[in-house]
Amino acid sequence: MITKAHARRLRKAIEKTAITLTDSEAYDVAELFPMWKVDTAYQTGDRVQYEGKLYKCLQGHTSQANWIPTEAASLWTEVAEPGQGDTPDNPIPYNNNMELVEGKYYSQDDVVYICFRSTDIPVYNNLADLVGLYVNVYE
Repeated sequence: MITKAHARRLRKAIEKTAITLTDSEAYDVAELFPMWKVDTAYQTGDRVQYEGKLYKCLQGHTSQANWIPTEAASLWTEVAEPGQGDTPDNPIPYNNNMELVEGKYYSQDDVVYICFRSTDIPVYNNLADLVGLYVNVYE
C-alpha cells in the first residue's frame, strides 16, 4: 500500500517528468498537470489545468486573481486537442485567447475560418474582426 507521503513524492516526480512532453502528448494526459493557482510563480512553458482545459504559460509571472488563463491572453494560451484544426470538419473552437496558426481551421459563432497567416502570439479579437488580416471564412 502506498502511503500519503510516498504518493506526494510520486506526484512531484510525475509533474517534473510531465514538463518534457510535447503539447500533443500533454493534452492527452492533462490530469498530470497542476491546477492553476493564485500567488504562484509560473515560468514560460509551464502547463496548468484550468476549468477543465490545459493551458501553457507564455511568459514568466507570479499569478494574480485577475490573471486567470481564460482572461490573460498575454500570459496563457490554451493547448488544442491534437489533430484539431487540421480539417474544416474538426475546427479548433476559438476562445478569444489563442495563437492562430497558418493552415489551421477555427470556429466561432457557428462559422468556420481558415488561418492564412500565423499570429505568433495569442490574439483577443473575434475571428470575424480578423478576416483579411489572419483568417478567411471557409466556404
